[in-house]
Amino acid sequence: MNPSPLEPGDAVSPGPLRSTRHARRRAVPLAIVLASVLGISVGAVALRGQTPVEEATVASGHDVVVEVASVDTDLLPFADAWNRVDDAERPFVVTVLGDSTGNEQGEWVDRAFRTLAEELDRPLVEHPYDLTTARYGTEITSNTDADGAPLIVWNGSASGKTAAYSLANYDTLVPVQPDVVILNHGLNNVRNPDAVGGEFSDILTRTEQSWPRSVGYAAILENPRFDDWADAHTAVLERVGTWLEDRPFVLGIDAHGAYLARSDVSSLLTVDLLHPSPAGSQVTADTVLNAIARASTGDEDDAPADRTAATGGDSSTDDSDLTP
Repeated sequence: MNPSPLEPGDAVSPGPLRSTRHARRRAVPLAIVLASVLGISVGAVALRGQTPVEEATVASGHDVVVEVASVDTDLLPFADAWNRVDDAERPFVVTVLGDSTGNEQGEWVDRAFRTLAEELDRPLVEHPYDLTTARYGTEITSNTDADGAPLIVWNGSASGKTAAYSLANYDTLVPVQPDVVILNHGLNNVRNPDAVGGEFSDILTRTEQSWPRSVGYAAILENPRFDDWADAHTAVLERVGTWLEDRPFVLGIDAHGAYLARSDVSSLLTVDLLHPSPAGSQVTADTVLNAIARASTGDEDDAPADRTAATGGDSSTDDSDLTP
């Protein structure tokens, strides 16, 4: 959770105030989250300084033009892209575009893919994004004695940012063709919940410009927050749920529901009531891996009941950084 200077539109929590919302929250399965928001009409939303994607054809930096309508139809289902991982002789590339809930070692991205690399007998190569330099830093390797081709993770998580930042820095954050892109944004959209769906669509559109119908997509319903922005975050989750309902080819991963299903939910967040604790990071990692396992097999019951993290390191927490 690297602290970063605030930008217009970043979510700022007023302070680490304990909330009574813990007692009232209940687990909400992904299907219920999606159903609860049916009928909500999300209009055209413009990113800062940009034309709404629903109203324009977007041109890439490579002289390729893709009609925006292609974002919502006939994209590659997540499972079709993910199952390339079964070819152990072929490198498999994952790009994560997200916020500070996954930007550090010991947080969910690192935990999930260390575990997966060991399960698949693949070396892991992680590329962590450095927000201060706006570049990827030195690669981090693990499981180097594995026999398979590498599992390569471009972790483009940036503290305090929304998917609009990921789009603005797309060429840096997505330097090579990914097999799958995982969107882990939303907690920083609390000042403008209506923007999140358009921002997600912009990322898909930009990716399709370069690699049409070749990439699988997943989006995470992020962990709950119990600070003064909790209600606004609920609104964000509703928008993400609607966006997922309209795009069945995108894998929805309900980390939010996984947290609320736990009796110890308060222990899954740090004192700011926003960032995951080490235990919370493990819940997110497990939820991601289990959702992927179910999607890849097509069997809702075919997922490991328990997973052990390959790393037990603590996440660093800076209480002055109140944006994920």
